[in-house]
Amino acid sequence: MATTTDDNLLRRRRRHVIGSGAVLIALSGPGQTAGFSVFVDPLTEALDVSRNTLTFAYLVGTLAASTTGGWLGRRLDRVGVGRGLRLVSTALMAALLLASASMNIVMLSVAIYGLRSFGQTGMPLSASVFVAKAVRERRGAALGALTALGGSAIPATPLLGDRLIDALGWRAAWWVLAGIVAVVGLTMSRRIARLESDGIGAGTEAGAEHDADGDEASGLTRDALWGWAVVTAGFVSAGFVATGLGFHQIAILGERGLSSSAAAGNFVPQSLASVVTALVVGRLVDRVPARVVVPFNMAVLALAAVSIGWVSSPLSAAAYGVAVGMAAAATAASEGALIARWIPAGVLGTWRGRMTSVMVVSTALAPYAFSLIADATGSFTTTVRLAALVPATVAVVAVASPLPSR
Repeated sequence: MATTTDDNLLRRRRRHVIGSGAVLIALSGPGQTAGFSVFVDPLTEALDVSRNTLTFAYLVGTLAASTTGGWLGRRLDRVGVGRGLRLVSTALMAALLLASASMNIVMLSVAIYGLRSFGQTGMPLSASVFVAKAVRERRGAALGALTALGGSAIPATPLLGDRLIDALGWRAAWWVLAGIVAVVGLTMSRRIARLESDGIGAGTEAGAEHDADGDEASGLTRDALWGWAVVTAGFVSAGFVATGLGFHQIAILGERGLSSSAAAGNFVPQSLASVVTALVVGRLVDRVPARVVVPFNMAVLALAAVSIGWVSSPLSAAAYGVAVGMAAAATAASEGALIARWIPAGVLGTWRGRMTSVMVVSTALAPYAFSLIADATGSFTTTVRLAALVPATVAVVAVASPLPSR
């Protein structure tokens, strides 16, 4: 009877941990490309700037935000996710308020820095570090569930933002989003801090995980460092391609004959596919060798990008959206579980933050690179097909020099 009670308690705690993390990922929506994309057209009109100028501002702000992951990851390791989340929530709220008050492209660039630093980086980093530290058994399944639940909520941001813009205007829309982040984010920081005070997700056992032949300065063996590098390359590739597709989705699908509303609605099949894929891949990653996961994910991503050439109707566009959602979710659901196999819990936030910083650079470059290539080739379809070369290259590298088993 005692064993049954303990098992039930563990299951409840597991659900609380995953649910808390999923809320944080959902709150990242205003800082994600999908959330920002619905503000692009209103901003170009209100600030009287071209789409390329706005895209360049997005590039500058996101590149500046690439410095956030490293120090924020170290802070999460040092003070815990609960306390660190107070800073993340407050800073993201401030960035949204600054965005709403933007009168020129310089103010908007600073706001983009905050959105990307604490939305795209801070919220998902806090969520993944907390869940990875708190869950040891079937960690891949837990992180897959985290990706599925949290990721499925992100498309709600552009849908909500679009309706808020129509009803209230783009400035007031960002005020509403700032209020949601403030209330929910600070509430979750207290909830997670209570869980950590009970020893859940604190990572106190980290020292026991250091390998005897590891580098004392980094906490990593050479094999672990290579594993981290390859997984990071896959994560970066997924971020680059998915961000480029998301930022220019209206233009990409518009070139294939879809209206702007139909193109915006394509985030829905992407979301549904992400949920199913994350749950399946999360469970599989606990059972299969690490060396096959990254090549598989990259192959799916390359095929998803190539499939843009077949889009000619709302139905085929939905199939394309499903392929993109599956590709992004496969990487998101597996990378956290993979690096947690090699990274000690006490420095997991630090190395996860470094991974995120590199990924943020790729997401900063993606919209501008897609725009430049589209201008040069005269076609977003050609641009997306060329982007497939990025994950294809990582897949070849991962196969040629496979990941360590642990």
